[in-house]
Amino acid sequence: MKFVATLAVALFAAQSAFGATKLNIGTVPTVGDGPLICAIEKGWFKEQDLDVELTSFRSGADMVPQIARGDIPLMGGGLSASFFNAIADGMPIRYFANRAQSPVHHQLVLRKDIAAKVKSIKDLKGLRLATTGAGAQTEYETAKVLESAGLTLDDVDMKSLGMPETVLALTSGAIDGAVLVPPLDRNAVQAGHVAFVDPDDVIGQKLEVSGMFYNLDWANKNRDVLDRFTVAYIKGARYYLQAKRKGPNHSEVVDYLVKHLPIKDRAIYEGMNWAEVNPDGAIVPENIIDMQNFYMKRGYLKRVLPIEAIADMGPVQRALAKVGPFGK
Repeated sequence: MKFVATLAVALFAAQSAFGATKLNIGTVPTVGDGPLICAIEKGWFKEQDLDVELTSFRSGADMVPQIARGDIPLMGGGLSASFFNAIADGMPIRYFANRAQSPVHHQLVLRKDIAAKVKSIKDLKGLRLATTGAGAQTEYETAKVLESAGLTLDDVDMKSLGMPETVLALTSGAIDGAVLVPPLDRNAVQAGHVAFVDPDDVIGQKLEVSGMFYNLDWANKNRDVLDRFTVAYIKGARYYLQAKRKGPNHSEVVDYLVKHLPIKDRAIYEGMNWAEVNPDGAIVPENIIDMQNFYMKRGYLKRVLPIEAIADMGPVQRALAKVGPFGK
């Protein structure tokens, strides 16, 4: 009898593995993939009969055409003016779960030979500040920091640079400062530059920095798969968050990051601040609207879209009905 029961379990496991739904998820590999990585390593996707594979891209711009065509059904990435315009143009993409929100521990870093002259945010006026581009998250964050002191982007000399190039530009003197993300902020400080201000400390609202997106046509045909994905994703987000807050699983999750991400130096992950993730997958709608209003004033958007046209709260709500809210 015991043999029959064992055989039945083995056959079920084999059938489940054979029938698992394959999901390719696009990402630009960063610590922001922590919730996905934790869900993979802890077996929560397998628990939902999903075979998840992370597909690496160089940038979010490279991913958007792929998800729009349905080549990949899901992707993790940041919010930007280009995303809002894509939705306005009818591209079948929706935002549905948080991946990173403040505190994200970005740093406005100043060139070491001018840092002593900058006593307050008002002293940034006239300086050369770099962002990753017009309509990017770092531009929005820089604007919000300036706004806290009554300044605007027009009060500084804005430059567009990729993140790795920004650290080199600080050292060469080509720019005076920039908002940098971990671990590049740490690299810049180690090179002698000065962490001037953490935008989290001066921006008077919670920021929605990045999240999970789905292809709308795929989601309409695969709601059950999307819901099962979201259940596992939220479990992964909670496990990642425990590690981010230096819980007992911190070293374990660092091992996962080293395994899955391009940077293989444990000390970098141990020494950097990881971005916060909402443990319920919940997004910050009011910040998404504020972001659009900012981009609209800058002339980047065709129109401001209602949150219902951008985000779908349904997958998270249905997942929470199964896993319960965080802490309960």
